[in-house]
Amino acid sequence: MRGLVRVPRSAKRAAGDYNGPMHAGTGQRKMWRKCCREEGNVNYALEIDRAIDGDDLVGARDLAGQWVADAPGEAEAWSKLAHVHEMSEDFVQASNAVAQALNISPDYLPYLFEQGYIAYRLQNYAHAESAFGRCVERSEMARDNFYLDAARIARARCLVLDGRASLAAIVIADAAADSAAWLDGRFSKEDVMKSILGARPP
Repeated sequence: MRGLVRVPRSAKRAAGDYNGPMHAGTGQRKMWRKCCREEGNVNYALEIDRAIDGDDLVGARDLAGQWVADAPGEAEAWSKLAHVHEMSEDFVQASNAVAQALNISPDYLPYLFEQGYIAYRLQNYAHAESAFGRCVERSEMARDNFYLDAARIARARCLVLDGRASLAAIVIADAAADSAAWLDGRFSKEDVMKSILGARPP
């Protein structure tokens, strides 16, 4: 299956031998993070992923917030913060964070796709369509097919919801027949084509 970029969160990872902060109480976690920052060896991305896998979204948010405080010019930190807010379904804060990531890395395809997804979840379909459109454009320029078809399908889906089915038909035409995108569910090219036909006047 080509183009399916967004997928549901994977099953929890077994962490029985992990002795990091997720097995400690709140006070112990704070002390552990303070020590790591003082030693300069905290791996924020890894610890955030571990927190998410352990269903500790508060801990993940705290770590991501500390990361952007420590490294405000690092796009990955803002992207992780956006992801944590997204996991908590706080899409307004997620939108703010991914915008910061794009201010630092404006052409990075994962951030463009993420911005489109977050805007879609906020039902801001015009903004989502624009972000997915930029993702398509940058993918074509970079000859990077990983996001290309998924972004085409996502953009077409947004255009249909925004009342622009005719343009959606043009946008989706070049997507591979077996491609799909994950938004608030899985949408294949065929799914979007059916919605385009249903949205057009008889």
